[in-house]
Formats: sequence, structure tokens, C-alpha cells
Amino acid sequence: MSNHAHVTYHFGPFALHAAGRLLVRDGAVVPLTSKAFETLLVLLRRAGSVVGKDELLRQVWPNTVVEESNLTQTIFMLRKALGDAVCEHRFIVTVPKRGYSFVA
Repeated sequence: MSNHAHVTYHFGPFALHAAGRLLVRDGAVVPLTSKAFETLLVLLRRAGSVVGKDELLRQVWPNTVVEESNLTQTIFMLRKALGDAVCEHRFIVTVPKRGYSFVA
């Protein structure tokens, strides 16, 4: 098991427990799909850096052929779960033609 497995990431009112595969906001579990959780975990592990779309697709959907629209939809669901407004991305920022960055 990697060292990342037991890490808890804290940001805003949230805590993401990697080992338990849980996102918690103010003590309440925030429901996420498995792919949304994995995407958020990849972004948190690389917080402040741009994670390319291809890299996210490889890490979240390994050995699977998926379209970029799957990633776009997953990012949309994550932003909704995190309470990000349409024009205010406090947690996940899109870097045009490159990928996404976790900025909280």
C-alpha cells in the first residue's frame, strides 16, 4: 500500500480521507462516484500543478477507452459536490487546452 493511502487532505470545510475513500464536509459525508473520488484524489495529490487531461484519463480510467467528455462530466460533478459556483471555481480551475488544477 502506498504512503498516499493513509493521507487526509483538508481544504475549506472539506476533508478527503484517501484510505476510507470518503469526502466529508463539516462532518457529513459528501456522496461521490468512484471516478469523481479518484479524479479529486489525483488533483489533490498534485495541488497547485496543472494535471493534463490525458494524464487524468490514464489515471482515473486505466486500461479503458473513454472520451474527454467523461472527464468533463466528472469535473462538473465534482464542482457541484464542492459547491463551486458556475463562474467561481474556488477548488478546481480549468486550464484551457491543458487540463485542470486544484487551487484551494
